[in-house]
Amino acid sequence: SAPNAESVVTAMDKFYESDCGQRYPADVALAEQVFNGGYESTHFFLNSYANAAAQQKAAEIFRTCPAALAFLTEMSEAGVVFTMEHLSFPLIAEGDSNQDLAFAKFDVKVAPQNQSAYAMALSKMMNAAAEDIDVRSYGNNLATFGNDRFTNSVYVGAESLTQLESIQQALFAHPAYAAFSKETADIRESVNTTQVLFVKSYPMHEQ
Repeated sequence: SAPNAESVVTAMDKFYESDCGQRYPADVALAEQVFNGGYESTHFFLNSYANAAAQQKAAEIFRTCPAALAFLTEMSEAGVVFTMEHLSFPLIAEGDSNQDLAFAKFDVKVAPQNQSAYAMALSKMMNAAAEDIDVRSYGNNLATFGNDRFTNSVYVGAESLTQLESIQQALFAHPAYAAFSKETADIRESVNTTQVLFVKSYPMHEQ
């Protein structure tokens, strides 16, 4: 929850100019949650790790590096409150989400025994819709840690909010979406839908 988003960007820029930032083993992006329901958060950081070793290295940097500790202090002084965190793995990732800036994110609860059926139904729906709609990126991420609110985040990407609205309206009106909704009605619980706009990215430096 960031009352002053500009201060977050300033702190991030400063950290990435440091030696610790140069060694940070992940692609990172800062996103604004334009509409977020009742959640207290206003933004989120997306850290994309190649593997568990990279995640461990990142954790060590934030435990020991002076620039990282300074970053956390600056965030606190700017009134930033961390409200939620989770570790997810991509089950479906189609298209190049790095080329998109606006996203619709659907948080849902799906029981473990229904994960395969849900993923198959989602893929079937999106493949059918893509025959008639210019779909860009989409995916289904499984939250394996920190999943107290939801188990899956499904996303649909676009280059802009205007394009996202057009894609969403076309998807919701497509017969494949009606079939998907009926097929998964008993195995998923909708938790929240968020409109996301990415603000700035911090690509990993050469290691």
